[in-house]
Amino acid sequence: MIKLTTNSLVLTKLQQAFPSPANSASRALTKYLNALEGLLLITLQRGLSPHQKKLGLYPISLHLLANKGGRIGHQKIRLHKWLKDNQLELVQTVEQGSKFSGEYSTVKLTSLVSLDDRMTLDSSVVAQIQSDRELDCYLTGKAADSLAVFNHLYPELVPCENSDAEAGFDFVPIDIESLKSFIHWLSDTAEFGNKDKRQHTLNQAKLVYAVASINAAMYPQRIKSSPFGRTYYMGVSVQNVHKELRRAMLGNSWEYDIRSSVVAWKMGFAKELLLNVNDLSDVRASFPATTLYLEDKADFMSTVRYFTFSENTSLTRDFQTTLIKQALTAISFGAKSMGKGWTDRTGSWHNPALVDILKNQSEREKFLTDPTVKAFINEQHALDDFIFAVVKKNLADVLTQSFLKTASGRVSKSKVLAYLYQHAETKAMDFICSVAAVHGHIPIARVHDAVFFRSRLGPDLKQEIELKLQAATFNKHWHLNSKLLKRYTPLSIDAKQEELLHRDRIDAEQRRALDYYSTCTN
Repeated sequence: MIKLTTNSLVLTKLQQAFPSPANSASRALTKYLNALEGLLLITLQRGLSPHQKKLGLYPISLHLLANKGGRIGHQKIRLHKWLKDNQLELVQTVEQGSKFSGEYSTVKLTSLVSLDDRMTLDSSVVAQIQSDRELDCYLTGKAADSLAVFNHLYPELVPCENSDAEAGFDFVPIDIESLKSFIHWLSDTAEFGNKDKRQHTLNQAKLVYAVASINAAMYPQRIKSSPFGRTYYMGVSVQNVHKELRRAMLGNSWEYDIRSSVVAWKMGFAKELLLNVNDLSDVRASFPATTLYLEDKADFMSTVRYFTFSENTSLTRDFQTTLIKQALTAISFGAKSMGKGWTDRTGSWHNPALVDILKNQSEREKFLTDPTVKAFINEQHALDDFIFAVVKKNLADVLTQSFLKTASGRVSKSKVLAYLYQHAETKAMDFICSVAAVHGHIPIARVHDAVFFRSRLGPDLKQEIELKLQAATFNKHWHLNSKLLKRYTPLSIDAKQEELLHRDRIDAEQRRALDYYSTCTN
């Protein structure tokens, strides 16, 4: 819960200006504070940069604050404006938002208001907690605090009245005990990212715990549909949290994702491309690098990793492989192989995706000159060009969409490809879920090209889904990977303490026995 407390001067001045009706000033100020608390809570969900944390800065929408902050008096003056006009502002604008920098303005709290952030977990406090009840109380706080968080985030919902038909939301079942164990682990012994990353993940876990604890272990995710075809969620969700937090949230479950989905989707056009140029050769022979990537990704990755990082011993093999995977995924989505950045209209500098991924210039050049990577890039470019040409010929109306154009008004090939792929991805995942549902497997969560079930589908059903998906889409390259997610083992601090006390008692009895026999022998 984010709790704001104002200097008494604010309410005094407001009461003097608006003495009637009685308590109108108090009610108006409470409404304004509630609006500001909600915006700050949402901001903390997104996370603050180290610079923002250091200077106490918060990116919020002043437009929303003014609208939600309410009005006062017979003339219905916005309280936000009245506070500013009377030098009683609670937030000071550091940087005004604009259509170029985004809708959010950067603000800081003034000396007239103080913030009590009850949503931020202190790992040192968690590590010192000595009982289960104490841990539960620290994580959830007072029921009123969790309810306030819920009402801030979901004003249109009522706790414990979840409905699959509730418009605009998807509900995810939360393994409360697994999540609590994850929080304790992350606060105590975990080697998990840097300090800021760990704290941000803890705060996200705290928020999910607070909401689910008063909502029948169900976590609402507010749907935010994208014109590109994907479903996103506003705020903290299974999509945007670290995979370990996702595992803790879902508990024991099975994840099924489409193997190399964007590359598999593109290869569905390979045969048509060859026929279009009267090339009767086999797809595998014409696209050897992409075929290897799809059929033996481990060999592909290890080969590229070796030639890219052969002299680098400072990075682990797993991290090197992660970088290679990110770089190839970026190429699959149309990333340029150029090494120079550019400045946008606002003056902000941008690096190409590959520069941000492979920061070492020498290693980036080795990656780009590797024969396997060069072949992969050429094959991806050929598929990209063909798919874009098909769109221009058969789906010209798609190209009129404004969100598929650059700032200069030119149609963006990469955006068009992303649009087509994401729609295809969504349809494929819908198909997978529908076939699974016929066999009694209902998804508990989805993350773009991955879906989570409570129990394993089994090899026969998995193969059936793959074959039906391939037949329905005329693409034999769709395949599913499966992965078991194990919950974080529920812990009991009380049981651990009792075990330690029991061991102490056993040790004490052994010492007394030794003393007794020592006395007898003497």
